[in-house]
Order: sequence, then C-alpha cells, then structure tokens
Amino acid sequence: MKNDEFEDNWPLFERFLGYLRYLKIRKYITMVPKPVCVDIGCGFNGRFLRSISKKIRRGYGIDIRANEAVYGNVRIVNNSRFNGRLPIKDDRVDRVFMLAVLEHLDADSCLVEEGARVIKEGGYFILTTPTPFSKPILEFLSFKLHLISVESIEEHKHYWTEKELKDKMEACGLKVIKYKKFQCGCNQLIVAQK
Repeated sequence: MKNDEFEDNWPLFERFLGYLRYLKIRKYITMVPKPVCVDIGCGFNGRFLRSISKKIRRGYGIDIRANEAVYGNVRIVNNSRFNGRLPIKDDRVDRVFMLAVLEHLDADSCLVEEGARVIKEGGYFILTTPTPFSKPILEFLSFKLHLISVESIEEHKHYWTEKELKDKMEACGLKVIKYKKFQCGCNQLIVAQK
C-alpha cells in the first residue's frame, strides 16, 4: 500500500475516533489569531494540518513516514533524517499537537522535549493518547472486530498514565493546565503551557 493511501484506507470507525479527538482539541487551535502550529506525528500527508490550514498562519507536519510536500501554508517534513530533532528553531511556534502519537514512541523518545523546545513562551502543547484502561478494548476492536487498524495497535509501545504524562510535561518545562479523559475513559487529553 502506498504511504499516501494508508490513512484514507483506515477503517471508518478509526476515522470517526480521529474526528472525536479533533472535537476535543479544536478550541486550542485559534486561541491566538492565525497561530503557527506543529503536528508531531502528522501521518503520511498531514491531514489534520491541511484541514485547519485556513485558521493558521503556517503549519509544519512532522512524521518519520511522511511524504514531503507543501500544501499552501502547510509543509510536511519526513523527520527520519533529523535523528529525533525537529527541524525548527527554538521558541518559534504557538501550538504543538501530538495526537494519538505518544503511545507509538519509545519511552525515552525526545519528541516531547523537542515539541517543548520549539514552543514560544505562552504557547501550548496539546497531546492525546490512549489510557492504560483502553489497551484490551483497542486490541479487541482491532484484532477481533477489525474496526481499528491492526498495524496501528501493534505499534503501541506504552499506554501512559495521567501521572506519567504530567511528569513528562513538567520535566520539559511545561505547566499542565488541563487533563481530561474522554471516549468513556479510553483516551486522554493533556494541555500544557510554556
């Protein structure tokens, strides 16, 4: 399957869950007019950033599997050649999004630290990730019912607790201003400010 087709072939239920995630984070997009945004783990074609491109000044989508491209004010970058470092200077962006990505990374990944590095003072880091409670549910929905991509669930390396998430954000110099579980406790949102 070609990279640019992967997300479009996700099961309908999985795309619906992605839409529900968007509903939880959309108010953080335009808290400042025309923010500069980074989406860490943007997927192959930066679908999220492209969908909000009219609301933002610039967007940078970063993913190790991305097809490099420019869509107007949105630039998609394949991060595999940067050894985990984001190709953005310090204190340059208003919002960093990491939506359903952290669970796919090794616990020692530097991408949260990198996200914190590129945020301007007063900017926000918005992250969603499944809760530990969701692990058996996601596996059942994926492996038994095939409602969620098997490949995606097989890539999950760690299900983060609330304490782990808050500790990670605070260790990066970010102040947690909101933590909330959603989707019947299967997903969690954390919003932190620099």
